[in-house]
Amino acid sequence: MFKFNFSADDLEFDDPELAAQQQDEDQLEDLAKPLESLSVSPAEQILVPASQIDLQSKSCLHSLPSTLHFELAQIPVLTSGAGAGTAIATDTKTGKEKEVVTIYKRNLEDVKFQIAQEDEEFDAQENDTANGTTTTTVTGPGGVEMLALAGTSDLVKGVYEGGLKTWECALDLVAYLAEQKENFDGQRVLELGCGSALPGIYVLTQSDSVKVDLQDYNDQVLKLVTLLNVLLNTHVRPDQQPIDEEEEDEKEMEEIETDQADKADGEGEDEDEDEEDEDEEPEADPADGDFQGVELDLPDSEEERLQLLSKVANQSKFFMGDWSGLVELMAFKDDADKYDLILTSETIYAEESHPKLYATIKNSLKRGGKALVAAKTFYFGVGGDILSFRRLIEKDGVFNVKVVFSAQAFVRREILELTFKA
Repeated sequence: MFKFNFSADDLEFDDPELAAQQQDEDQLEDLAKPLESLSVSPAEQILVPASQIDLQSKSCLHSLPSTLHFELAQIPVLTSGAGAGTAIATDTKTGKEKEVVTIYKRNLEDVKFQIAQEDEEFDAQENDTANGTTTTTVTGPGGVEMLALAGTSDLVKGVYEGGLKTWECALDLVAYLAEQKENFDGQRVLELGCGSALPGIYVLTQSDSVKVDLQDYNDQVLKLVTLLNVLLNTHVRPDQQPIDEEEEDEKEMEEIETDQADKADGEGEDEDEDEEDEDEEPEADPADGDFQGVELDLPDSEEERLQLLSKVANQSKFFMGDWSGLVELMAFKDDADKYDLILTSETIYAEESHPKLYATIKNSLKRGGKALVAAKTFYFGVGGDILSFRRLIEKDGVFNVKVVFSAQAFVRREILELTFKA
């Protein structure tokens, strides 16, 4: 829950234009500072410094569950015409065919269950230590505190940045990318504040030679959501798993036996059958967010799991922590070493973070590349808005900026495209 910590005595009724001008000057002054100096207020200390996650560490290995529950994100493409990674579906309301992008994503309830389970393991390890015994259990990132925060607020500054959920602008960005049908072969792509990482994952599925790096503030989000979503859409895709014919035959025989038993028991009991039909629950549909029965088993052996993580690491790097220091961590050798495309969605909700986000984009994008920023025009309760972010960009004078997508809703959504001026 967000609170505005001020009283009526704290309000100053200055000229709005002068106030906006002063704010712009302050932000541009920040951009001239080294990236690691952007956060200077004691109240805004960097709690999680930027760092790269070792995808083959014990922590990442332990974060892989034995079974993944997933659902489908089916995203309508903005224009007609089938392209790579898309399919044709029928709109249940209008009956018309539409082109959609289908991306697998881990179900949120599955994430919550794992977080709670790992917290119990952590408590058990602490108790063993207190009793003078040791355990070889490797605990995961934990995070019940984060989970509790996620249930009461969309974000808590410096603690939880909303990465467990998938927001509308991420879907807009996927739809826009699918409509553009660009060739990503050989490109380097970065998604900032990725969370469930649907835009980055879409790009990842379009080419075997593209490199897509993913960044989020929370390591729990990266390990329990981002990493598993990447696996679901690449190296363990549910639609590419071999069918166990023996298991299918057993299941079919069970269904036949059940039907025969029902017919034998139900002779002359039509009324009971009608009542059973009325009580029968509709079949789970992943497209509607249902995930019961929609699951995938991951390999059991440590060797096979490490192989999966190695495959991910060959195409993606995972970065965690605050944006300040991220460029320094990446240590670009020259302009050619930077990114061809930078993606980010729903990351401008806090105006005080605009300079850090913009400085990261500015110093990570190569000449000739572009950045796509998907966002709502205003974020109630936290104060961020597209106008302020765009004013910051235009005041700096480095980028051309234009709106390439707009969706009318209760709060309008847009995608800004940033390209370097000649």
